[in-house]
Amino acid sequence: MVLQMARPQKNPKSGIYYFRQKTPADLVAAFGKKEAGWSLRTKDPEEAKARNIEAVRKQAMVWAALRKRPEPLSHKQIVALSGVLYRDVMTTLELNPGEATIWEALLGLLDRLASSPESSAKWYGPSADQLLLEQGIVTDDASRARLLVELDRALRQAAEQQLKRANSDYSPDPKADRFPALSVSPKAAPDGGSIRALFKLWERDHLANGKSARTVGDFRHKVEALIEYLGHDEAQRVTPENIADWCDHLRHEKGLAARTVSQKYLTVIKIVFGVAVEKRKLKENPAKENKVRFVKPQRTRPKGFTENEARAILTAALADPARLGRRSEENKRAIRWAPWVCAFTGARITEAMQLRTDDLLFETVAGVRVPYLRITPEAGSVKSGNYRIVPVHPQLQAMGLVEMIQSLPSGPIFYSLRPFRGKAADPVERAQNAEAKVGVWVREDVKISDPQLQPNHGWRHRFKTIARNADIAPEYSDAITGHEDGRAASDYGEMTITALWREIQKLPKWDIPGA
Repeated sequence: MVLQMARPQKNPKSGIYYFRQKTPADLVAAFGKKEAGWSLRTKDPEEAKARNIEAVRKQAMVWAALRKRPEPLSHKQIVALSGVLYRDVMTTLELNPGEATIWEALLGLLDRLASSPESSAKWYGPSADQLLLEQGIVTDDASRARLLVELDRALRQAAEQQLKRANSDYSPDPKADRFPALSVSPKAAPDGGSIRALFKLWERDHLANGKSARTVGDFRHKVEALIEYLGHDEAQRVTPENIADWCDHLRHEKGLAARTVSQKYLTVIKIVFGVAVEKRKLKENPAKENKVRFVKPQRTRPKGFTENEARAILTAALADPARLGRRSEENKRAIRWAPWVCAFTGARITEAMQLRTDDLLFETVAGVRVPYLRITPEAGSVKSGNYRIVPVHPQLQAMGLVEMIQSLPSGPIFYSLRPFRGKAADPVERAQNAEAKVGVWVREDVKISDPQLQPNHGWRHRFKTIARNADIAPEYSDAITGHEDGRAASDYGEMTITALWREIQKLPKWDIPGA
């Protein structure tokens, strides 16, 4: 049965796109729902289309699995499946394990569940079923019951390792290799010759270099899209013509923009195959010479906020928090301070949202105690991968930013680390959620709705404009915002608080009532 390609659907209130697909008539009883669906976690229509391709692929595996006849699993297969859960937890939280108290609480919860087989089955059952579906496995009740036991062991092992990391111990897990590999798909090429194996080579180096674990997921779904199109996983069989045809397929049959195909899909494949050439797994990169031409969209307005737009947002941020309704205290705090922090730092909104109380530091300059913010990959996602320091502008000090941060308990400033539905908090995900909610507030409450304007990123552009007007030299402006100019000279010497404090004071105050 061939299903029509499901299109991403936009939630009219949040603006977030969702994957939706009707359940085949013959599988409604087995699946238990008339529709499959989940959030694609993006508001970008082009990115939603891209993620929708992976969602369709995953759901197709679910339908195929439901049509299979149940088969018992060997003990080795069951332990291998539990290893998928272990590796997912370890990889996702590779750089930011969160607070030790989270993992202590989770281990305590697992101990309590162990005393009640029924509660344990309810806890692990959904994870087991989802894991089996994603792997295209249909098994019997006895094998599923044994899988629940192994999932408990795997999650405990991962939680114990994350607790070590939270306590600053990143030594390797001595039992990490106890999980065998899942059986290779019949379509897969021999080990080392598959496209997925090449992706693993890139992934290993990417994570070893301290890069974002979230990028791994983005790369994986582009690689899987290529494999799905080719109908095989053999790297040696891929030709430049295959890549060109795939790019045309993405553009004209999947409806992706040329810019998306070029800068996201094709770029990923070039990188993965490029690593394979560097490691002598392939002689040539079949995607190296491929190009997808696109025309940059014409702009009819500045990329940053105009003076009136910036004033509207900053003014609205000063409103009584009670007017923000049933939002959490952390979300209200984000709406109150995020625009002002970004206005005076040029920080990416996620960088601001992932700030922790201990990222507020002080240094004495010419007898003045200067507060400054530390933006660091240790707190979450930093695009350049480097930490930087930004002095707190005098107007932010006068508005009480420093006192607000000092009044909070140790931990993140703009989101909570409380577990949700038994799931430990992912700091990067929580910061991104806070960012998204500020963006929705800008669009819906402040009515800054121009589609050419990014509701949060506009502050980076606005900061650069004001910095130029204030005669702040590019090298200082770049140091404050975290931009890199590519010059070797920029890597020499340090940007001190003394220099940055001198420059940050050049930024004019905003003449807004209440600020």
